[in-house]
Amino acid sequence: MHREKISIIVSDELTFYREGMVAALESENGYKVVGEAKNGEEVIEKTSRLKPDLAIIDIGLPLVNGIEATDAIKKLGIVSEVIALSFNTEDSIIIKMLQVGAMGYLEKNIARHELYKAIETVVIDRRMYFPESTSKRMFQLLQKTSLNPLHNPDMLFSETEKKIIQLVCKDCTNEEIGKQLEISKRTIEGHRERIMKKMNVKSGTGLVAYAYTNHLVKPLTTAPSIGWG
Repeated sequence: MHREKISIIVSDELTFYREGMVAALESENGYKVVGEAKNGEEVIEKTSRLKPDLAIIDIGLPLVNGIEATDAIKKLGIVSEVIALSFNTEDSIIIKMLQVGAMGYLEKNIARHELYKAIETVVIDRRMYFPESTSKRMFQLLQKTSLNPLHNPDMLFSETEKKIIQLVCKDCTNEEIGKQLEISKRTIEGHRERIMKKMNVKSGTGLVAYAYTNHLVKPLTTAPSIGWG
């Protein structure tokens, strides 16, 4: 049984790098490039419209940089994963990219096998990925900044996602959550899908159980029912 191809958007200001990565991805049967972007505005628009499994985003994009673009994508409730693309970027910049929702980063001089490994790790295994040469240093840095999801599940979720988790555990429907947070029901549905992917659960019951088990909400004396709107 063949796995469905992983859909990807590639963004880089430089045509040379962008086309090279697209060629590397399209040479493998498991990946499908559904869009390209040369600036931050384009990657936000195309990711929002095409909803790929993954967006590879250059941190140094013009108009809207990669950090701002990733932040905008996540705030829209889009469930696409993000890998940052960089060239000799400072650790502090990479950490900022992770804080707004990226699941790892790649250096522009990577080999093809590492590109494929990064995609599989982030999209299929749903784990953070860093280049082999910097992996140990980055995980040490994450631990020091309390960003390591293995030790702090709370850091897996954006502020909006945490509010949604709280409201789901209070038995609110998607429509009720949307009204309270002043965002559309459809956007709430996108957020919930992403939350469940991060938790690796398949139902509302699983979401609530994860939230209580990992202390994302305070325990109740009676268990809530599950509202799906």
